[in-house]
Amino acid sequence: MHAAVHGLPHQLAAGGAWTPFSMTLTNTTGKPLEEVQPFLLVSSAEDVDRPYWELETEYRDAKTGRWKTFHDAEPDDLFGFFAVGPRSTLTLQLRTRVVKDAKPGAGYALTAGDYRNRDGSCGSAKEAWYDFTILPAGAKPTQAPTAKPSEPGKPGATAEPGQSAAAGGGTGGSDSTGGLSPQGGAHLAATGSSSALPAIALAGGAAMVVGAGAVIGVRRRKGVAGPGAPDVTA
Repeated sequence: MHAAVHGLPHQLAAGGAWTPFSMTLTNTTGKPLEEVQPFLLVSSAEDVDRPYWELETEYRDAKTGRWKTFHDAEPDDLFGFFAVGPRSTLTLQLRTRVVKDAKPGAGYALTAGDYRNRDGSCGSAKEAWYDFTILPAGAKPTQAPTAKPSEPGKPGATAEPGQSAAAGGGTGGSDSTGGLSPQGGAHLAATGSSSALPAIALAGGAAMVVGAGAVIGVRRRKGVAGPGAPDVTA
């Protein structure tokens, strides 16, 4: 399974309007994934005490059409679970904005995913990092390419989906046909920290990834029928 973010600008101004973007989770296998759980974090790398509150991020529930805030929301409550067919892509509509008094500097998005099936098989997508810059209030972002996936010391390539289609929100959302295959898919950065992050934020970001992995791992293990059940990355 591959996770990616699309359309997130490389610059966001404090106090600016909502910026739409999307997240995709692609089933790269030839088998259906019955319960896919998305994970997404959009955060400042400057305010290590309150990184989540420097940006407001929301998910548009395809079933209700309503925007759901990330604040104090667990991934399963925010997104629900989705079924994704073989070689298919799940697309989630999102938006974010930087609060007016946010500290200018580095920001990042971290996306990942987890899946489990009734037969006990389970796995996850590698985390992908995307860097952006938080500008002071009143500044105008320059017109430039969107944020790209990155890895330590090396900027990544922009992840472009194939024939993706939006899926419904909540438990049992619909899946799409087409999408990315392992041969023609996006290049995603391996789990790691961005070279744009300062040292102190790097340590905090690494802790967040470990925490996210632990949450995903615990949720995945709850779905395993018994010892020896497979646990792989799709």
